[in-house]
Amino acid sequence: MLVETRAGVVEGFEENGYGVFLGMPYAAPITPERRFSAPQSVEPWAGVRSAKTLSPVCPQIPTYGPVGKAAASTLEFGTDFLTVNIRTPSLSGSAPVLVWIHGGGYAVGSANETVLQSGAFAASGIVEVTVNYRLGALGFLHLNDGSPDNRGLLDQIAALEWVRDNIAAFGGDPARVTFAGRSAGGFSIAAVMAMPDARGLFAKAMPQSGASTGIATMEDAQKLNRRMLDVLRVSEAELKTVDFGRLLIAQRDLCNESYEHHDFERDGSAAKLGVPFVPVIDGSSLPFHPEEAASRGETAPVPMMIGCTTGEYVTHATAQPEMDFEIAAALLHERVRPLGLTGIEIVSRYREALPNHSPRGIWRSVGGDLVFQNPTTRFARLHGVRQPVYKYLYGAIEADERGAPHGAEVGAVWYRDGMDVSHLPARQAVADPQFARQVHDVWVSFIRDEVPATPAGDWPRYDAADAPVLHMADGKFVIVCDPFDTRTGLWQMQPI
Repeated sequence: MLVETRAGVVEGFEENGYGVFLGMPYAAPITPERRFSAPQSVEPWAGVRSAKTLSPVCPQIPTYGPVGKAAASTLEFGTDFLTVNIRTPSLSGSAPVLVWIHGGGYAVGSANETVLQSGAFAASGIVEVTVNYRLGALGFLHLNDGSPDNRGLLDQIAALEWVRDNIAAFGGDPARVTFAGRSAGGFSIAAVMAMPDARGLFAKAMPQSGASTGIATMEDAQKLNRRMLDVLRVSEAELKTVDFGRLLIAQRDLCNESYEHHDFERDGSAAKLGVPFVPVIDGSSLPFHPEEAASRGETAPVPMMIGCTTGEYVTHATAQPEMDFEIAAALLHERVRPLGLTGIEIVSRYREALPNHSPRGIWRSVGGDLVFQNPTTRFARLHGVRQPVYKYLYGAIEADERGAPHGAEVGAVWYRDGMDVSHLPARQAVADPQFARQVHDVWVSFIRDEVPATPAGDWPRYDAADAPVLHMADGKFVIVCDPFDTRTGLWQMQPI
């Protein structure tokens, strides 16, 4: 199968009735001299370029405890990783397009992981595009030498521009692009929605298990810059030539330190999440925090589907071997200081609201709300004032804040009839193929239709007054009032 892109001809192959094109560059390789530059244009090639194998992935070392280690890629690293993988139902026609951004705390993961190679959306008549981008220091370390901030997001915008310019040749409609991702991929979607350079590049947005949590102020970014240089014992000018292995080790160590030992004075607002390498409000590429941009009506004017799982912090909480209410308050203290709260205060509020929760259940509820549920709800409320928003909740609500863990929906979202599910990790297991198929069809409907269809019937637009969500659990779909909605009130500052 041959397709002519603007840079040259690529050759893919057919699999399960759809076309596959892997490892196609949307930007030039990240050579040492380009480490901290904006993405550069692909050099055109003569002849036919093979697109039959996955590209290398962004270099990385596992970090962020059990969740991050599970998300880290074990695939081959390299410099030519600014690539996309495409699966298309047909090279003719003009199908809707899904552009997917992978998660991994902005430091690990890739678009080449097994679950994203299922071809589920291509089998459902959608052109699917998965994107690799710069992670960690390459993508998000602020420099004072004029290097652009938010390079990882600039990579994603470059991929969207590549889709705009080339996707018609793969049977896709550039006017019907849905920009989607999970976890840090969801954080990315919210941030890119607030970036002026991304306007007009997508028609719908779909952040999953993440909205606007991981955003740094310039003061935060300067703190991380100093930490990185101190750990490496180099000047900023030397940073561009430091051995890449040393750079990765320093990156991992800073990530582990921020994740395992939250410190507001050291990390600033990043202490909430424990993820130091995040987008920066630089006044140009990202002028405002996504929530402020939404409140000003300056996020991308597109419909949005957004939601979380019911037990977002189930796996995260396994990193703490011991837990009582005093330990929970101490562990949470530095994380809630950016919000003007104390650990004792937030634990007290949650114990009053959730009296049957154990100490670990309180830890799970506070952490899950801080990082995932509350930012998702706030962003949905703000964006929903001007644009259609459809909010979902995945998984059963279980006692003591258990429920479906972070990422539990991915196996269903990317489920394809007939695929081999035995090789998927346990967190993405598909125990009920019929339910998985229905979940996948909900995602397909949002991408394809003006108003998404569900097994529960009409999916009402989200609004702050009624807070309707599509709850998907145990093979059933129902429209309910968001059970997590009122918990945002637990974080309000109390009058003196």
